[in-house]
Amino acid sequence: MDAQIQLGDRTLSYQLRRSPRRRTIAIAIDPHEGLVVYSPMRMSAEGLGDFLRDKARWILAHARQHEEARARTPVLAWQPGDDVPFRGRRVTLTVLPGAAQGEVALEGEQLTVRTPPEDGLVPEGPRIRGLVVRWLREQAAAHVAARVQDFEGRLDVQPRRVRVRDQKRRWGSCSAHGVLNFNWRLILAPEAVLDYVVVHELCHLKEMNHSPRFWAWVERILPDYGTPRSWLRQNAMLLDI
Repeated sequence: MDAQIQLGDRTLSYQLRRSPRRRTIAIAIDPHEGLVVYSPMRMSAEGLGDFLRDKARWILAHARQHEEARARTPVLAWQPGDDVPFRGRRVTLTVLPGAAQGEVALEGEQLTVRTPPEDGLVPEGPRIRGLVVRWLREQAAAHVAARVQDFEGRLDVQPRRVRVRDQKRRWGSCSAHGVLNFNWRLILAPEAVLDYVVVHELCHLKEMNHSPRFWAWVERILPDYGTPRSWLRQNAMLLDI
């Protein structure tokens, strides 16, 4: 549910999510939703307000970072000349006629979309976006599968299934049955970031938790995992296309 709180001279909106299983309050800055507060079901409004005011310095600092990241995030109109993120860099969108079903190819630093002749030289943005996202998801599926194969041998684990999906709030997950899910938008990030998420989820096949033993497994494979982890937290908004 939507809620608001006054912190100093600012009124902040946040998403309140209550759960009967939760015993403590937690806060997070979501790249899409901003401030999210996770609360036990029976937490009173007064207790919740006291907690948030106690965390005001952290909340205001991270809210400001979120707003600054949002301000510097390029707005894609999905027209020729736009810059599209891909594997940590930006490639320039080019649109040409001439493909019966619509085709996308990366040619140097140009992401070329060839559209059906009836679409004309400059079809509408949603049509271009649909073609590009389809291509990006194909790239993500192939690249994630390859990286899982590279790392699973080093960890001596084997997932039951690997899927690349359209997930708004999660970069990856590991089910109790060994099914790994990954967000296709990882293909937009630097390779080290995708590797971190792949290793993170594979390590859950060793430890289905975030205990010190789990993080020791991550560090064994990626000693500098903190760098891509921080990048993802600070730049997730750049991957929201």
